[in-house]
Amino acid sequence: MYFIGIDIAKRNHVVGIRQEDGQPCGNAFSFSNDEAGFKSLMERLGASSVDAQKCIVGMEATGHYWLALYSFLTDHGFDVAVINPIQTDAFRKTQSIRKTKTDAIDAFMIAEFTRFGGSGLCRVAPEDTEGLKYLTRYRMHLVSEVTSLKNRATAILDRIFPEYETLFSPLLSPSSMHLLETLPTPQDIAGADIRTVERLLREGSRGRFGRKKADELKALAKTTVGVSFAAQTLGFELAHIIKLIRHLEGEVGSLNDKIACLLEKTTGKWLTSIPGIGEVFASVITAEIGDANRFEAPNKLIAYAGIDSSKNQSGEFDGTKAHMSKRGSPYLRWALIQAADSVRKQEAYFGDYYDSMKARGKHHYVALSGVARKLAGLILALMKEERAYESRPAIQPKQASKST
Repeated sequence: MYFIGIDIAKRNHVVGIRQEDGQPCGNAFSFSNDEAGFKSLMERLGASSVDAQKCIVGMEATGHYWLALYSFLTDHGFDVAVINPIQTDAFRKTQSIRKTKTDAIDAFMIAEFTRFGGSGLCRVAPEDTEGLKYLTRYRMHLVSEVTSLKNRATAILDRIFPEYETLFSPLLSPSSMHLLETLPTPQDIAGADIRTVERLLREGSRGRFGRKKADELKALAKTTVGVSFAAQTLGFELAHIIKLIRHLEGEVGSLNDKIACLLEKTTGKWLTSIPGIGEVFASVITAEIGDANRFEAPNKLIAYAGIDSSKNQSGEFDGTKAHMSKRGSPYLRWALIQAADSVRKQEAYFGDYYDSMKARGKHHYVALSGVARKLAGLILALMKEERAYESRPAIQPKQASKST
């Protein structure tokens, strides 16, 4: 049995091979991250009598540079484990206290880590689940961009038309954006015909707003204390931002449709049966978990999400203030916490657990992290067993009301 460690880089990868007893098999060698390099890797492995069926390849998940090599090796029958760099970094410190680090040393160190981990190392999730990860993370990026643009639009309105926020809630509602795209400044609104303002409001609100709102808007526009200096330039920017927001929101909608289709092909589809978990939360959680069977128990998933409690104890000292470790996937941690807040409001079992922690004096976020840990165990069970959620009885049965 051979254990192959590959130190990943953008243009060249370095390989170190160890035998079953841990002894290095020759010297480390490098190959380029292209077709010619991959071909030379196969030739070198063949020359060392390394058979795909009798070895395990370990590589760090360094950016996206490992993906092409991973795909190539798995297509050629190799068993490949993708390793979290945090794990190898901790393992490196157990091997030597000297600050000696080269690509060759790292490659042999990864091979040694692979030898110790063996079949317990993580494998890449199925294609649909991995694709779901790309799309959900891209969706988060777009949502973040929309939020940033809305903040910028709000800042412009606060400068040129501070009274505007009293008429719309939320400030950038669909009806508000429809109006601002055509009439972005108070000067534009004040100078426009009342019928034009009324029409834009009716179109944007689908008939909810009409002449009354138009009169209020024009009155405020004429008496605004907003800064008129460079107002037209800022108005141009505001109208452009509104167009970008509407475009990106449309793209997020298209992404949601594609994500929902991919979710249906995974075991994560069962998560939407939990009250309070919709397709967005279910998709992010499924994408970040990958293959649920790689987590032997709920505590493994909890640690992977970084919602486990840290421990600080030495000698006679025992820290009493345990904080969330936050050492795992930030995306999974975010989704579990947000989902927990939604689920505890709709499902009595989780709601009662949250209330019991609050009754013991726990902070809202401490209680919420407790709900998230319970939810993680349920999620793991549903994905492994491929079944829908069955409502649980409340933790504390409601007392019957006393007759008067």
